[in-house]
Amino acid sequence: MGLWYRTGDVSWVRGLSRRAVVCLDVETTGLDPRRDEVLQLAVVRGDGEVLVSQLLRPVRVRAWPAAQRVHGIAPEAVRGCPTLGSIASEVTGELARADLVVGYNVAFDLSFLREAGIGAGRARVFDVMREHAPVEGRWNAARGSYSWVPLEACAARYGCHLRAHDALEDARATLRCFWEMMGRGAEGGAPSHGSAYLDVVARHSWRVGEKGARDGDE
Repeated sequence: MGLWYRTGDVSWVRGLSRRAVVCLDVETTGLDPRRDEVLQLAVVRGDGEVLVSQLLRPVRVRAWPAAQRVHGIAPEAVRGCPTLGSIASEVTGELARADLVVGYNVAFDLSFLREAGIGAGRARVFDVMREHAPVEGRWNAARGSYSWVPLEACAARYGCHLRAHDALEDARATLRCFWEMMGRGAEGGAPSHGSAYLDVVARHSWRVGEKGARDGDE
């Protein structure tokens, strides 16, 4: 998954209609999409409309004590809930109508959906976690990349406080962060005044231009 800021151009992303964007988040029984399952899914449109918000019953995993300590979803809480497979066509339809799918560590969320046969269709992807990392500026020399920060830290930077590890709360907070990064603010709220993320993009735009000029001189 490529990083938008490294291209030095996010004009396509910034110009999207809010209705062309969806933000998603999942809570799961664990970290392995081949063995673990989705317990909660939220899909929120870019204008804030909740398209999907559902607790889900796993079909294979019966207990998940380690994950439960994180998100608080117990087996009895999802007993009698629909399975992800039973709403797969609905979720696929919502993603198919989007031009851009947004999430926080969105590759993780999408990997679980793919296991259920749900793809992002033609939509492009924007990972707020990875895109926001250079804004925090915590360089990891061993990895040769910027360190990621938890959603709570990213959300706090943009004035959003949340109850983390609830899919709907996390999706809403991620969406708020995304629009603030784009310099567009929240739907119906005050416009954003500047964006540290757009400053990062501008710096990379300069570097891309410099590289192109050097390549042209060779």
